[in-house]
Amino acid sequence: MMAILIAFVITAFCNHLSATAFSLPLSRQSNTLIHPAITSVTSAEPRASTTLFNGNNSNNDVNLLQQINNALDTTYATLIDLLFYGKLPSPLPSGMRRVPTQFIAALGNPTSISSDAGAEQWGIWRVDPGPRGVYVQDFQRNPSLGKNGNSKMKAGWEFDPNDFWIEEFGRVMEKPDFPVSPGRYMVTGGRKVTTLLTVDPPDGRGRQAWRLEEGTLYDVTHLPCRSARYFPKPGQEGKRSPADANWNDFPVRPGADMPSVKGCDKQDYAVLFVVAVEK
Repeated sequence: MMAILIAFVITAFCNHLSATAFSLPLSRQSNTLIHPAITSVTSAEPRASTTLFNGNNSNNDVNLLQQINNALDTTYATLIDLLFYGKLPSPLPSGMRRVPTQFIAALGNPTSISSDAGAEQWGIWRVDPGPRGVYVQDFQRNPSLGKNGNSKMKAGWEFDPNDFWIEEFGRVMEKPDFPVSPGRYMVTGGRKVTTLLTVDPPDGRGRQAWRLEEGTLYDVTHLPCRSARYFPKPGQEGKRSPADANWNDFPVRPGADMPSVKGCDKQDYAVLFVVAVEK
C-alpha cells in the first residue's frame, strides 16, 4: 500500500512538472542581520528546490507559476508525510500518536547540543504555513496589503508588519504559535535521525528546557527549509513590510541564510519536522 501511495504522489508531481518547461537559476544571497534578542541558527546541506519561479519571470507568468508551485508544495508535503511515516519506530513509544507533519521553529547551537534551555523562544506551525502564505511580490504589487485594516490574508491569518516571517520561496507566512507546548514530540530532519524531543514546562523564570533522546539539534533540522523572522529596526516600526524585500533573492539556495529586508533586523530559525506527538 505504501508503494502505491508513493507512486501516486510521484506521478502527480511529474504531471505538474510536465505542464511547464521553466528552468530557473537559484538566487543571489544577502548578508544576515541578527535580531539582538535571539541567538542565530544556520546550517547547510544542498537539495534541489521544488519551486518553478523567481523574480526573472515576466508578470504574465507569475500567477500561473505561483499556482503550480503551490500544487507542487502540496504534493511534496504529502510525499514527505508518507516517507517520514515509514521511518517512524514501530510501535511508537508509549503515549505517542502520529500526526500530519508539523513544524517547529527552533533556536540554539545546531551542531554541539542535544539539550539546553530556551524552548520558550521556539514556535510551532501545526499546519504547513507555506501554501497558506502570500508572496513578497504580492506586497510589492499592492502597497496597501497588510496596512490600514487590510491585514487579514486570504487563508485567514493576520499579518503583523512589526513581526513577520518569510520562507525560502519568498512567501510571507503566518506566525507560528509561541511557545511550543510542554510535552514530547517525535522530530526528524528527514535524514538519519528520528528521535524524541522533550520540552519541559516553564520554570520560575519562564525558561523552558528541552532535550533530545538522540543526536543534536542539527541532526533533526530539515536543512532545505529556510525560515526567518523580520523586525523593523528602531524608528522603522509600521513603516516596513515584505515589499522592501528583493524579489530576485528568491528562491533561497538550500542551506543558505535568508536574505535581508531593507530597514529590518532578521533572525534565522532552524525547522524541525514533527511526525508524532503525545496523545
